[in-house]
Amino acid sequence: MNAEKALKLALELGADEAAAKRIEKDDVQIRFSNNRVDISNRWLNESLAVFIAVGGRTTGVEIKSEGDMKETIEKAVKFAKKLPVNPDFRGLYDKKTVAKTPAGDVGTMDISELPKTAMDAALRHGVKRVSGEIYLSKKKVSLETNYNSLEEYRCHIISTVRAFNDGGNPGQASTHAATKKELERFGPAYVGEHAGILAAMNRNVKEGKEGEYTVLFEPLCFGSAVTEMGQSLSAFSVDIGSSFFVDRMNEEVGSEILTLWDDPHGPGAGSRGFDDEGAPTQKTLAIENGVLKTYLHSNSTAKKMGTETTGNGTDAGSMAGINPQYWQMSVKPGKSDWKDMLAGIDKGLYIANTWYTRYQDHRAGDYSTIPRDGIFYVENGEIVESWKGIRITENMLSLMKNIRELGKEVVPVDWWGETHAVFAPYALVDNVRITGPK
Repeated sequence: MNAEKALKLALELGADEAAAKRIEKDDVQIRFSNNRVDISNRWLNESLAVFIAVGGRTTGVEIKSEGDMKETIEKAVKFAKKLPVNPDFRGLYDKKTVAKTPAGDVGTMDISELPKTAMDAALRHGVKRVSGEIYLSKKKVSLETNYNSLEEYRCHIISTVRAFNDGGNPGQASTHAATKKELERFGPAYVGEHAGILAAMNRNVKEGKEGEYTVLFEPLCFGSAVTEMGQSLSAFSVDIGSSFFVDRMNEEVGSEILTLWDDPHGPGAGSRGFDDEGAPTQKTLAIENGVLKTYLHSNSTAKKMGTETTGNGTDAGSMAGINPQYWQMSVKPGKSDWKDMLAGIDKGLYIANTWYTRYQDHRAGDYSTIPRDGIFYVENGEIVESWKGIRITENMLSLMKNIRELGKEVVPVDWWGETHAVFAPYALVDNVRITGPK
């Protein structure tokens, strides 16, 4: 299937503007459990989706086959003409784009030995069993619009390890890398060792106690919070009132040590040179020293709010609409070593990971999330015991403002359904509210 042909057809059939995106995917997964590889998969597929605008009315369609292309696009154009005008659509990006090449050289790698590297690194710490996966993603992305013809190659590797000690208690680590250099530093050996260390520590687990604590968050756990920050930076989320950054531009939203970028040019899973409407991506300073500096924009949200696009327009997979989302959040590192941060806790917690983050009030930022894979109670700078059965019940803005220290090392973290394409350090946060599981 051909994106250029799809664009030409859309315009000939009556579209004012169109964007056709073709993706060729070649993904390889090697999964392991109980200390051995148990499955290997490879998926080859091709997709073509077209965004269509007619008289301010917008829709999107997926093309299933070359033979169905003309009929499918013709039906979509006719359908769009019957829709009401989309008041949020202000046109596609209409300037000529010179895109930066995405960071990434892992696409040519043979990953067959990487699971063994991960398992061996975990087993050296005395754990009983190890599971996880190595996932290599490769994409050739072609985009055709009225104004640009673009193509690029994107690749990255996700390394995930969950280790279990002889009591069945886990430790987990999960990272992303687009370059061999980053993979060497934070890939299978790193996640295996880290998961093994956490599992070896996670013994004699007791029920946790409610209260307010100083908490040292692992990069994977803090990365979950950063993911939420990134999603709330979307100008579309702000516009519809589902962001805790509504009406807070140029206001203090976090600790003065918190500086946050969207950086799609870094060597990770979110690296890309152009967005889904053809605008060039850029490193965008969103929060500086705790102050909100900008939202993340598509061309339409930028025009609606009287500013310029930040190159964050995305089709969310279907080309039904193009709204902004972050590509790859990156936190400015602090000056502290995580061991010194742990040693500075009088009474608090050290939390490795979390999942099931859910909001009670998205606009206010009220949420809860469930810690897992290592919850350690700390007194006088020493880990005293392991906990279970607790929930973090917090407000995201309060959490951001209560950051006391950030670690000097930034880790590329990414994990299923919770943390996506984030570079995060350890974070020491005061006054974190801990409640029971219900």
